[in-house]
Amino acid sequence: MAWKQRARMACGLALAGTVAACGGGGNDTPATAAPEQNNTGPGGAASKKVLLVGVDGATYSQLQSAMAQRSLPNLATLAITPAATGGRLGTTTEQVPLNGPSWATVLSGSWADRHGVTDDVAAAAGLKAPSVFQYLRGASTTAGTARLRLGGATSAPLLPALLKADVAAGNLDSLRDCNADDNCVTQETVKLVQSGYDVVFAQYTAPDAAAAAQGFQGGGYATALSGFDQALGKLLAAVQARRQANANEDWLVAVTTSHGLDATGATTTLPTVQNRTAFVALNKPFNAALASNLPPAPANATALSALPTEADLLPTVLAHTGVAVPAASYKLDGSALTGNVGVRALSSVVGAFNASLLLSWQNPTTAGGDMALLRDGVQIATLPAGTTSYEDKTLNAPASGIYRFNYTLVRNGVPASMLAQINYVKPIVLADTLRNNLSAYYSFETLPATDSKGTTTIGPWVPGTDGGSLGGDNFGGKSLKVDSRIDAYQLTQSGADIALAPQFTIGFWFKSDCTQGNGTGEPILSNKNYVSGSNAGIALGLFGSCEIRFNIGSGGKRDDIQGMKFSANQWAYVALSINATAKTFSAYIIDPVLGLQKTENKAIANTDVTKLNGLATKVWGINDDATHAYVPNNSGALKGVMEFNDLAMWTRQLSLAELQTITGSRQPLSTLNP
Repeated sequence: MAWKQRARMACGLALAGTVAACGGGGNDTPATAAPEQNNTGPGGAASKKVLLVGVDGATYSQLQSAMAQRSLPNLATLAITPAATGGRLGTTTEQVPLNGPSWATVLSGSWADRHGVTDDVAAAAGLKAPSVFQYLRGASTTAGTARLRLGGATSAPLLPALLKADVAAGNLDSLRDCNADDNCVTQETVKLVQSGYDVVFAQYTAPDAAAAAQGFQGGGYATALSGFDQALGKLLAAVQARRQANANEDWLVAVTTSHGLDATGATTTLPTVQNRTAFVALNKPFNAALASNLPPAPANATALSALPTEADLLPTVLAHTGVAVPAASYKLDGSALTGNVGVRALSSVVGAFNASLLLSWQNPTTAGGDMALLRDGVQIATLPAGTTSYEDKTLNAPASGIYRFNYTLVRNGVPASMLAQINYVKPIVLADTLRNNLSAYYSFETLPATDSKGTTTIGPWVPGTDGGSLGGDNFGGKSLKVDSRIDAYQLTQSGADIALAPQFTIGFWFKSDCTQGNGTGEPILSNKNYVSGSNAGIALGLFGSCEIRFNIGSGGKRDDIQGMKFSANQWAYVALSINATAKTFSAYIIDPVLGLQKTENKAIANTDVTKLNGLATKVWGINDDATHAYVPNNSGALKGVMEFNDLAMWTRQLSLAELQTITGSRQPLSTLNP
């Protein structure tokens, strides 16, 4: 198969006498095993050992089917639960469901905002966060106990790159690059287990290669999955032989996959529930929060967010081996899946006026006492056991800017951390110039919504089918929530069409959970037939991973500004500014987490600016395009809820400084009495 011809990793990872030379296949010289040492504790206490097994392409749904057919007898001896990968959507933890970021999470217990592996290409730079091997090596060195022997054998070419810092630092005694040869992985792993290694990592690729070649059909995938199970059986047999020969050895066996695959067996970067569903299997009982074995696959993003994650594997290994990371220095995004239960789904959103952070979490079980909350290693609060949220109003940042804080919540003695980010804004004065050339403005304090300038109207497309409702805005007032599953909204101009003005700016506060965002996209605001971006008119579209794309076209030709993102469930300010005379356009997103993103004065190289009025109906679709038929016209597009506030149109270009007063003043435009 083509996957067997993958390029081998460079041979710069070798450590003399301990790490195998580069080269693929089971014919490579195996890593030299260090002499076995006595790693028992005082008084002959159990020697804690770990076998961590990873496999690419073993999706949870296919695994369930195979288990039902009893074709995975070795995996069936373990307790299995679905698990989440990909971080939390719409946050700085979000990462694409690819092998590099996923294995980085397994090995580091953290998401991309800590480990830095954003895609498979970035894996070549290695981990930016400590790995499980660094934690284990450091713990045994600090404690003065016998040196743990740590090793592994990997099939995927990117794994040696991820671990190259550990190899260079001596955190691994043996790392075999089997270069897409799973038989080599099995042979080498069995040798490491037999020779008494304390922690062994084995990683396989055959199911992923089979799915890439033939999908789930044709029998190749089922054969590869069964082959992996047979390999796992050999590893489990080696562990059992060790236990029979060494009664004091206590082995943790953990098995996981990198990420899910889509319904065809393909790997894509789309953050779907399928792609972000992995699994974890243990030979030990899961803790009380995960009592059931082989439960149904998560049906939606909410169910997925409540599951354990791949970031929990490293804490589970540390807990088994007795390595305790103090809460003051805990920087792991997971917690152990065995023993006591801490919190789950620790997350943050930015509070009002970009001045605080609102933390929230789930308490899967009861707690034996109060919880301790730390920020950057310093305890800032003691919370009752049933608490599920906390607002940190004591950030005291010295100036406006992006800040990161490591929060650690300790419950039942179990820490869990997250890296929260905020675009902190010190209050400034709302620019009075924002009154100038303001042609339309909606504060959305009531419904039906009223334009304070009287030049436009906003309402449902179909009278009597109203998808609009009032929500809470970021100023303590109201906002417009448009649920296109009921009906989208339209904005109709009664005067001159703003899209034909020599200069104009459209700006508004925007909020979404990003669930409508996928590869097809969904219009946020559009005056065109958006079935093609080249069609005449303007569109702001929501796409996957909370991306907003700014598109203008004139029929067969188009210009775009892409790649700008906002944070899910947070109020971000969005603005599009066009200078038809100079033939330039600018786009801005000012996000409470990500800060300012901008593309200014980009040349309108293709679009005829005289056709920016789109369908020439003076109608803009809100959560739809101007045809009111975007979803039926675009297969795969999704309906859902979008939220708007302070929607305004100006017949001039606003400066960045003016826009920044909108986000920095902590005041709505209505305070200017426009």
